[in-house]
Amino acid sequence: MKHPVIDILEDLVRIQSVNPHYGDGANGEMELSRYIERFFRRIGLPVRRQPVAEGRDNLIVELRTGHPDSVLLYEAHMDTVSLGSMERPLVPAIRDGRLFGRGACDTKGSLAAMMYAMEQCARYPELLRCDLVLCASVDEEHAFTGLLKFLELDMPISAAVVGEPTELKIVASHKGCVRFAVRTFGKSAHSSVPHEGENAIVSMAKIVQYLQEKMTPELGRLSDALCGPATLSIGTIRGGKQINIVPESCVIEVDRRIVPGENPHRVLADIEEELQGWCAAQGIKCAIEPLLLDWALHTPPGNPLVRRARDAASALGLNSGVFGETYGSNASKLQGIKGIPSIVYGPGSIAQAHSREEWVAVSDVERATEFYMELARTFR
Repeated sequence: MKHPVIDILEDLVRIQSVNPHYGDGANGEMELSRYIERFFRRIGLPVRRQPVAEGRDNLIVELRTGHPDSVLLYEAHMDTVSLGSMERPLVPAIRDGRLFGRGACDTKGSLAAMMYAMEQCARYPELLRCDLVLCASVDEEHAFTGLLKFLELDMPISAAVVGEPTELKIVASHKGCVRFAVRTFGKSAHSSVPHEGENAIVSMAKIVQYLQEKMTPELGRLSDALCGPATLSIGTIRGGKQINIVPESCVIEVDRRIVPGENPHRVLADIEEELQGWCAAQGIKCAIEPLLLDWALHTPPGNPLVRRARDAASALGLNSGVFGETYGSNASKLQGIKGIPSIVYGPGSIAQAHSREEWVAVSDVERATEFYMELARTFR
């Protein structure tokens, strides 16, 4: 017999909630938020909308049990990446114990499990020793604006669990990132007389070499026991208008992954200082533009949230170790901006997220539901 949480997950998958950043045909999160709102209003829990952008609202559900000094937040995002080349992405299909569909893994599996767990907790609120809040947020797959808007409410929150595919592992640390663009400036000229111009692509080639051969190797000394070393990756390059014109502009976009203990603002400032100084010495004219700054996550193993999470996992026969990840999540903003102890936990593997055959194991979703309920009952 199918577990009720799988019915919820199938409903979520059927609703297209592609982040509008990913182009035409992306519906955004509104229809999905309406489904979630109906779900909780049906069981009598108060729901409020928090506008983030036009047609895009966070949904906040509160289960108040008389413990205002102990508030546990469950957070999961509603948006997905584009449908891509996935076959029948909005038709949930269960094969060999796996549920296929866009968002099934990232992160509607977590969202469905949190919704069902909250519904069950609402039936027996006297069993909880904390107040429980669910935030279904928008825009995690692009710029985190939903979670950042939620933080503006300044709700008293004791600890948070962010739903992402962690293979049912307790993730207490993960990397953050500093994304920035570097633009070089040259002077256009006819390609038959290139000496009369300044080639911005040639200047950028020197910068790329400097990043790869000088800055990247030095990152090896910055390493975290759970997350691994800091890294740098050049993701895009654009330059020139046509083959017979010496290019006057070239731009690259760079992704620098930071480890716990690094401040993203300080990291960007140091990069700007080093790179601008080197370029000036080389006679290269360049500008650096920040694109995205995101904190790393580190919740110490001795934190009460981590201890309770380990106890809950152990009681259910699940993995009770503490792990780190190389990717980021909304958890780092909760901790880095507001100081809220946070972990990441959910069904599925990051290997299936965003993939052409995105899926989540049905049993993982069911076990995640048990974990969320057990943690809610034991957290205080």
